[in-house]
Amino acid sequence: MSNNSKRTILGRGKGYLNVAGPQSRFIIFLIFVLMAYTLLLRVFQKLAEILQLPVFLPISLITLLIFIGVVGTIYSHSFVGPMVRIRRAIDLLAQGDISVSLRLRESDDPMLKELVESITRLCEHTRNSHALINASARDLLGDVAALREALQAGAGREEIQKHLAGLRNKQELLEKAIQATGRT
Repeated sequence: MSNNSKRTILGRGKGYLNVAGPQSRFIIFLIFVLMAYTLLLRVFQKLAEILQLPVFLPISLITLLIFIGVVGTIYSHSFVGPMVRIRRAIDLLAQGDISVSLRLRESDDPMLKELVESITRLCEHTRNSHALINASARDLLGDVAALREALQAGAGREEIQKHLAGLRNKQELLEKAIQATGRT
């Protein structure tokens, strides 16, 4: 492994804790789960001592599984649901649907909210670019039709030059709009 690709504990992009907010929330959540389970384990241990139950271990394991299942479901709800909605929105974008609108709940993960904001900006930029290209193309086609009519009517050289100048102007606008779609 070269020095450039060496991971550190903390660092921007190359560290293990490069997104400290969500990662620290998850670590705190895990600590909370372990503390709560330890408390439950102590309660069951005291109960087993009082009742002299030989089945303490199976009961504690079942309790652990139920506890982790319930708490894990509740915690994962804040990021699994949004990830499904984000994936659907990206699939629609890939299919050419630029009318995608994506919103998250207030309780959803903040990192996913930032991702949704980026996707929303992408959709808005794509919609604006498509609208600009469509408008420019319609204007260009209208000017071509006007030039055709002028030629059929036997227009003079000055009038044809005027139409051609308008066509060049619209062509430049259309090229700029097309270039804007490829720019980030």
